[in-house]
Amino acid sequence: MELAVLGGSFDPVHNGHVAMAQYVLENDLASKVLVIPAFRSPFKPESAASSLDRMKMANLAFAHCGQVRVDDLEIRRGGSSYMVETLEELHRLNPQSCLRLIFGADNVDDFFQWEKPEKILSLAKILVLGRHGHSMKIPPRHRDSFLLYPDFDQRMSSTEIRVMLAAGDPVGDFLPPAVANYIQANGLYL
Repeated sequence: MELAVLGGSFDPVHNGHVAMAQYVLENDLASKVLVIPAFRSPFKPESAASSLDRMKMANLAFAHCGQVRVDDLEIRRGGSSYMVETLEELHRLNPQSCLRLIFGADNVDDFFQWEKPEKILSLAKILVLGRHGHSMKIPPRHRDSFLLYPDFDQRMSSTEIRVMLAAGDPVGDFLPPAVANYIQANGLYL
């Protein structure tokens, strides 16, 4: 079984995240997707929403995506969330699965600054989905570890959505309705 991991802060989770998981499943790049919200990203400032709120929003966003499961593995672990540790744990729990790591092209340039990138490449193939305005240049010696999908064109970001929410701008086209309702009901990102 091919198990794909979609990790991130999900602060907030948005339609682009849902589209990424659906793209992977619809194109048979994996048979199941695990969405794993980070407790704390080592590359970003503190999340605007709590880990509990981000977990609840992720569950709402992916509630109707059959082969997608939200997992609190990194939140339970606490501290800085390093993908290498997550993949090692998933490999231990699913030794027969081929692991895939999903990320947008905007992460390609920073990938080799992640914790133990070579170990990550030994644990999982990287599925790189296109991101508007970002190239997909992979170092030649690592090209076999990355599978590129430039036809996926992601344009939204959680950062931009937080700015819009704080300004009171409409974000209905960017968020799953249940997530938008949760944000409003809980006064998040104001």
